[in-house]
Amino acid sequence: MTYKIKLFLADSYSLFLEGLSIILNSSDKFEITGFALNQQELLAGLKNNSPDVLLLDFNMLFQVNTAFAQDLKKEYANKILILYDSISLSLLKKLQIDAEGFLSKTSSSHELYDCIQEIYRGKKNGFSVKNKYVYSITPFQQELVSRFSLTDREVEVIKLIALEFSSMEIANKLCVSEFTVDTYRKNISRKLNARNVASIVNFAHRWELI
Repeated sequence: MTYKIKLFLADSYSLFLEGLSIILNSSDKFEITGFALNQQELLAGLKNNSPDVLLLDFNMLFQVNTAFAQDLKKEYANKILILYDSISLSLLKKLQIDAEGFLSKTSSSHELYDCIQEIYRGKKNGFSVKNKYVYSITPFQQELVSRFSLTDREVEVIKLIALEFSSMEIANKLCVSEFTVDTYRKNISRKLNARNVASIVNFAHRWELI
């Protein structure tokens, strides 16, 4: 009988977790041993569960508990595959994250299978950015940057506001103070002549930032 690689899935979005489990369960190479939607569920789930590979949403590292990374190391000593999205990419490029592998959430199921198996076999999969997923703006969006004199960080903050993150959550993601985020918000509102958050959200949708 072929050994199945034991996996634990942790992501903030239940819909993404469901889709990920369907993809992984379609292969006879993997066995899912647990799920978590937040830091607390993950730490509790790992107390009696020792998967071969933990698939961890990068955003979960900055949810609430700033000491989460240290707590995770105490509970789990095996391999970690970080799954990242467009919002977390710019921050991921700046930080040194202790993990065996990194994979974009835009990757195909076959890329996911290969990455998990390589990590399980001991191959370190360093962080790299694929051309199709580089955190950048399109020529269409470049027009908005020029027209409104927005910085790259302000565009990033606009995206996070449109995705309903609070100032505190944005501060945690960007590793800055909440005061700094409030300053970004004020500058953005001034440059866009936005009267409220709804105006910023509408702007993000109109310029296809999310």
